[in-house]
Amino acid sequence: MPRRSEAQAPRSRKRPDIESVYQSGASFSLFYPERLPDKPVQRIAVPGAIPRWPQLRLDPELRKQLRKVPLDACYERNIAYRTPVATTIKLEEGLSTGFREEQAAQVWRVSSPSYTESLVARLYDPLYYNNLSTDRFADIERSVAIYNEAYKHLKSVEGSHVPALRGIFVVEISAGFPKPRYIYCVLSDYVPGTDLRRLFKEHDPDGKKTCDPHKAALIDCAARLLYDFFPLTIYPHDMYTRNVVIDIPDTPSLEDFCDVEGCPWRNKIHIDLEFPRSQPEHQYAPKAKMIDLDILRFMEPKAWMLDISYCRSWIVKLWNAPWISSQCLDILGRWQPLDEGSDA
Repeated sequence: MPRRSEAQAPRSRKRPDIESVYQSGASFSLFYPERLPDKPVQRIAVPGAIPRWPQLRLDPELRKQLRKVPLDACYERNIAYRTPVATTIKLEEGLSTGFREEQAAQVWRVSSPSYTESLVARLYDPLYYNNLSTDRFADIERSVAIYNEAYKHLKSVEGSHVPALRGIFVVEISAGFPKPRYIYCVLSDYVPGTDLRRLFKEHDPDGKKTCDPHKAALIDCAARLLYDFFPLTIYPHDMYTRNVVIDIPDTPSLEDFCDVEGCPWRNKIHIDLEFPRSQPEHQYAPKAKMIDLDILRFMEPKAWMLDISYCRSWIVKLWNAPWISSQCLDILGRWQPLDEGSDA
């Protein structure tokens, strides 16, 4: 019997190009899931250490299935949902900026008739998951479970430190497929502003124009964010510059906040390294939000974590940005580098 050509293969085994599924203007229906994934289990290798997420390795049978019939594998793991339709969303602008987002989720700015403001949809589609060494179905469930659990801890800072959560939904994907598929979607508020990586790329690529006090102020802004997360038993392991959005007023201040002529933040970012900041905050104080919560960890803070100097050192080491100078570190005060064996 002649061997079937690729063109004659069953439609259910084909995978349309991702651009034909996720494109500006595409609309999707959202449903409520019958149940959300259980709270994820963390592994503590050594008592007192920061917990880890267990590895989610592919077993040989799933690896074979994903290689030969990836669409069939996804259909077998469709997500149960409740009718009627909860709302709809329309894709407007792709926002994926990090390697993990590009591998695990489609991240889009979207509009919805149910909301007046712009939203962000994180669409966890296992069919276009690019990490070939991980069980994508288990990994997606864990990401969704982390979001669900995180917002229980973050209620007091929701909207100020992280985007407000609008819900965790099941999305129907139908265009281009022989029958509808159903995937998870985390819907949250869109955060205006610019992530720190882009902020420097656009205004000071070499970090030579920004004065040292303003470099310290930006580090301190992220450190305050971290300082507020720890008491909520949140350990945000992904506070890289791409994940920290700084909100800077559009209108320049009449006041200069530094005396360096060419500093791009001279009349845009107020410098105040005292902690805690007096209330109400200065209108030009930099404010930050963390926009990606996929790899948070949950733990009771150690005493040494509840110290702003530790939080500043944690951010400095994590960022390892070339624009962080010794003068900037001196301004931050009491900065001590973390031990090389630290889990931060």
